Amino acid sequence: MIKTQFPRIAGAAWALSAAAAIASFPALAQDLPAGKGKDVVQMICSGCHDLSPITDGGGGTKEDWEGAVQGMIAMGATIKPADVTVIVDYLAQNFPPKKK
Repeated sequence: MIKTQFPRIAGAAWALSAAAAIASFPALAQDLPAGKGKDVVQMICSGCHDLSPITDGGGGTKEDWEGAVQGMIAMGATIKPADVTVIVDYLAQNFPPKKK
């Protein structure tokens, strides 16, 4: 009986976790302001981590964001060179350094 129920239980657990991930995705999208590159940042960055380091951080200059993106690539993020420019430009435009 356990052998026949395990695939159904595992399938249900997978479906539930997938549904939870999908349900939380729109919440992530709401944290980013509209603009060219939002979809790229949302898709690529949230593929590895939530967006709070972006939305709740101190912001940065274009050079700061370039360094952050290059750091992500050094840690294994797969980002096409054309997307690096889009991401950096979006982040620099929408998350500049916060005034002290």
